[in-house]
Amino acid sequence: MSRLTAKQAAVLDFMREYEAANDNMPTIPVIARRFGYASANAANDHVQALVKHGHLERLAGQVGFRFAREKPCAAAQV
Repeated sequence: MSRLTAKQAAVLDFMREYEAANDNMPTIPVIARRFGYASANAANDHVQALVKHGHLERLAGQVGFRFAREKPCAAAQV
């Protein structure tokens, strides 16, 4: 996973905290409100960057996301 900007890291931390407290992921509008964005597009851009960097996965056939699963290393599979 590549390095995140400070804002991307803040969005990821918020998403983790929100999911832990609410048992579901925050929506893009919820993220936008939390960070004071006038438009949901800015929040969506950060979420898309988190997908690109491998921190989130898009749910197949759905609008939602989930945290990326850690892939076991080859030594752990022996």
